[in-house]
Amino acid sequence: MKKHLKLIISLSAATIVGIGTYLYACADGGWYYLYNSVFSPEVTVNKTSYTPLYLEGENLFYGDYDTDSQGNLSSSDLDDWKQYLGKDFWAEGIQYFMYNNDALADIRKYNDATDKSSVRLSHHTPKTQSARLTNFFALLDIARNNESITNNTESAWDYEKRNVQYTQNSQIEKAEKLYQKAVANKDTFFANRMWLQVMRLKFYSANRSAVIAFFEQTQAGQPKNSLYYRALHYVAGAYKSQKNYAKANALLATLFSEVPKLRKAVTFEYRALTDSETEKIAAPLSKAEQCALWAMQGYYSKEEVAIQKILHIDPKSPHIDFLLTRYINRIEGVVNKFGDLYQDQPLANVNAYHQYTHKVATQDFKTDWLLQTAREGKVSNPYLWNVAAGYVSMFRNEATTAKEFLKKADAVAKNEKQKVQVRIIDVMNDVTALQQITATDEERLTKKVEWMWQSALLKESEYKSALRSRYAFDLVRNYLSALYNAQKNLVMSEITCPKDGFYENNNHSAAIEKFLLKTNKTPWEVFWTKEYRFTLGEIYESRAIYAFYKDDLDKAIAEMKKIPLESRQVYDEQAEKMVSKQLKLSESSLPANPFNGFIQDCHDCEHAKKRSPYTKISFLQKVKEMEEKLAKGEDMYNNALLLGNAFYSASYFGNSRAFYYNDILGETGGFFVNAQNMTMLLNMTHAKKYYQIAQQHASTDEQRAKIAYMLAKVERNEFYNKQYYSEGKIYGVSPWENEIAFKDWQGFKELRKYPHTQYYKDVIRECGYFRKVIGNR
Repeated sequence: MKKHLKLIISLSAATIVGIGTYLYACADGGWYYLYNSVFSPEVTVNKTSYTPLYLEGENLFYGDYDTDSQGNLSSSDLDDWKQYLGKDFWAEGIQYFMYNNDALADIRKYNDATDKSSVRLSHHTPKTQSARLTNFFALLDIARNNESITNNTESAWDYEKRNVQYTQNSQIEKAEKLYQKAVANKDTFFANRMWLQVMRLKFYSANRSAVIAFFEQTQAGQPKNSLYYRALHYVAGAYKSQKNYAKANALLATLFSEVPKLRKAVTFEYRALTDSETEKIAAPLSKAEQCALWAMQGYYSKEEVAIQKILHIDPKSPHIDFLLTRYINRIEGVVNKFGDLYQDQPLANVNAYHQYTHKVATQDFKTDWLLQTAREGKVSNPYLWNVAAGYVSMFRNEATTAKEFLKKADAVAKNEKQKVQVRIIDVMNDVTALQQITATDEERLTKKVEWMWQSALLKESEYKSALRSRYAFDLVRNYLSALYNAQKNLVMSEITCPKDGFYENNNHSAAIEKFLLKTNKTPWEVFWTKEYRFTLGEIYESRAIYAFYKDDLDKAIAEMKKIPLESRQVYDEQAEKMVSKQLKLSESSLPANPFNGFIQDCHDCEHAKKRSPYTKISFLQKVKEMEEKLAKGEDMYNNALLLGNAFYSASYFGNSRAFYYNDILGETGGFFVNAQNMTMLLNMTHAKKYYQIAQQHASTDEQRAKIAYMLAKVERNEFYNKQYYSEGKIYGVSPWENEIAFKDWQGFKELRKYPHTQYYKDVIRECGYFRKVIGNR
């Protein structure tokens, strides 16, 4: 949270009405809602005072939850006092006494001193004396002695604790005397400051309404400066505390119109009423105030109603702009859900897409009036209206009309970002206008799509560039993929938008390989090949992985051998950064020896040894070698045991999960397994098969004890798979939910036949589950 400066001398009233409650009105939202947005108010409006009023999906205000309610007024207050005091006091001293907590004692000491010339302060003792300096310290005495009441910003995270205090009548009377004296002395600057202090003290008194009468009696003699509007803010707060929302809203409209820095604060304080009530409040107001009133009303109700009201009053009103961006953002928030990975609603059918977007942009949101207003052009921001109309026309499936509006917007764009905003929507419009895609379409779109992917502005983060584009990229990909899929072109459907599970089909994999190796690609195909998520090396590696888990070692090794040298980003431990290196994925080292089988599955322990001699391909070759020996009947127990360990280690439960790390599978580390891979990676079939072969050929009790325990681990994993992991509980077993962590597995029962063996004793020492089973018998 931004730290509030204590503006003692002239408090901005942004927290007046809410008494700090604004800070409580925020939510812990993120920037996810921006994913679905392509229409950027930061670009189309780009006026600081309206920025907090842009639409945000989670929070009441856009961007952050802190009011910054003082409106950055400290600088102007400080400058005013510097000018007033002139050579009587230096700038550092003025700032110190106005804002430093340590100054309170010195302020009291100075004001209590009978002889000001002899007083000595701990910091910044004045070198001269003057009436203006005396006024300065007198006002500080009032302001700073009451700031615990008037500047009390409650903890934003503690909704319950609120220590309400009121200013005392003696303080109000003291301030009023200083105000009257300044008026009599014709010191307009000091009188104006003390007038605001009286307003401030009355507002925070037990009789808050007293501020209204005082303002009405004295406001005519005050200049219409920033202090006047701060005082008016107190009056609005007093009316709101009386629940006189009509008068409060009218005054807030004046503040919204006249003080841009307070637009966020007064919008927060505005009490939304019915449209008919708002009409009555607006009637006696000036046109500017009417527009401001409807702007705040539109913020909380229907933007399109407020926009049309303001257009009728003053079509050139600047308040229209932020409301229009909110309206467009609201529309796209409903429309732009296709291809959204978070909502998992893929764009599978272009006809269904167009039916949906048309319904939203013509029935759910009535937009004829918007297009008509843009055509008439009697607005203050023709760029905004034309780009908005072009975007909405795209949703309405009126691609030609969209083109016309976007062309007008581009012609009046004021900067590069505004032009880029137009081009993003233009590309989306061109792509979604297609009902099928031909070679001619591909040739026509190549340059446009290349621009979008290569635009320097769009490569910047959205925080930095202010351009929203993530959804635009995904929509183009998803729409093109849907077109190709409808035309049975599965290769281009995958190349434009990769899909989970595509490579599980060998025919799909072969088709993509053939396409990537193709030497006579069109410019369109060259572009999408460059942008394709996966490399040939990753394709071959995925095939090898799939083949291994089918126990097809010949195919697995053959595919691993195809993997070429490729440039990869890897972490350099010595340089402590990511670096680019040429390497083969098949040569990636496994973090532990996959042929070792331990009592505990402690991956970190095994990885810490860093003695694994195996890469992915050498691991496969060793498994192949052992299977051949097993087929020949050589050393059956040991070879079968090591093969069981190998398949166990390469499963989710083992020490060599890194074997199946592959971008196509979507497995790159971590505790979880993607749903489509769970059956393959959690499967114990091959490990169990080889352990059972070893069990059949065990010749000593030590061997029998060991293989019994290995089969107990397999049995445990199979139980977990069926009981928990199949339900998506890949995070593990929870004792707090009374979930079963272990049973007396058949392997445990078998192991108990060999209490005389050293392995049995090792298991007793290392396996707590087995100890509990023994202890419960």
